[in-house]
Amino acid sequence: MPFPTLDPIPLPAPVWLFKVLHIITLALHFLTIYLMVGGLTLAALWNFRTRNDADTPLYGASADIAHRLPVVMTYLVNLGIPPLLFAQVLYGRALYTSSILIGAYWLAVIFLLSGAYYLLYVAARRADQRRAFWYLSLLSLVGVAYIGRIYATNLTLMLRPEVWLDLYRASALGAQLPTDDPTTLPRFFFMMLTSFAVTGAGLLLVAHYSHADAAVRSLMGRWGSWLAGLGGLLSIAVGVWAHSVQPEIVKTALANHHLYAWSLPGFLLCAALLSAFGFLALKMKGWIPAIGAAGAAFLATTMAVIARDGIRDLTLLAKGFDVWQQPVVSNWQVVVIFLVLFVAGLGVIGWMAYVLAKAKGVARHA
Repeated sequence: MPFPTLDPIPLPAPVWLFKVLHIITLALHFLTIYLMVGGLTLAALWNFRTRNDADTPLYGASADIAHRLPVVMTYLVNLGIPPLLFAQVLYGRALYTSSILIGAYWLAVIFLLSGAYYLLYVAARRADQRRAFWYLSLLSLVGVAYIGRIYATNLTLMLRPEVWLDLYRASALGAQLPTDDPTTLPRFFFMMLTSFAVTGAGLLLVAHYSHADAAVRSLMGRWGSWLAGLGGLLSIAVGVWAHSVQPEIVKTALANHHLYAWSLPGFLLCAALLSAFGFLALKMKGWIPAIGAAGAAFLATTMAVIARDGIRDLTLLAKGFDVWQQPVVSNWQVVVIFLVLFVAGLGVIGWMAYVLAKAKGVARHA
């Protein structure tokens, strides 16, 4: 199946460098997605359970999360731009095509994101007023989840050049969201359900390092332990599911690839470690289970991104698109300047995340 004509402008750096940057930034972006989905779910659930009593630790925990989520959304948006740009550079002939085919939905992401972002601030303001905000968190969650559905469809559709022409004939305006690919829902549910494990690790960090009320931190620690423990096991199940629905030719190529062969076992191992640290936190307090769970969550996410990268590369390769066979004319002066700024930016992001974790949160009034 032919792809659009190759862009005559060569890449300004080697393919491997773009892929490394893509994997790093996408892993960080996925972490913020997990924290957003899990955080919205907990904020809605906890606040619903205590909507008539703002003097409980559960309400304090829901309000604390409600105040952190607008900052998480800032990270989510800004960390989502680099991997999308790197993907466009590497896979533009496929990604631009699939984006056009669902153009109406792809453009709708801007409005859905703006609405979800706005609801986060309204929820935080109502938390300041000690009022119920669970329905706002729930609506924001629906918006974020639907954006995830659109992304899952687009990033699956880019791997299916055999259906592009029929889809364009069906709707040249891009007013369609295909649902016939068996891999779309598993990868969507993988993103949504893995959120609970990573959110559990995040709660353990907040419980240990923040200056919130002791009762709130204790509650977050308990919930974080169970979410990390059980969520890690759940992420293993959905990860295996997402892998099992891939075409046989792709699974065989993954198993025999010198780089991607270890990505799925690596993910399963790191997810198991995340689960183990979560259950350990039920018995052991302190920084060891919190840092261990956070580290395992990051590694599991990175392994999942590498496995995802392998599925994309090998699926496209089977259909005639080799990402490694692209013209390159390296401009190393520009590349070095970019890398210096990139590392500095990551340092600033890490410092800001540390400050956010140590934030006092919401004080409960007598």
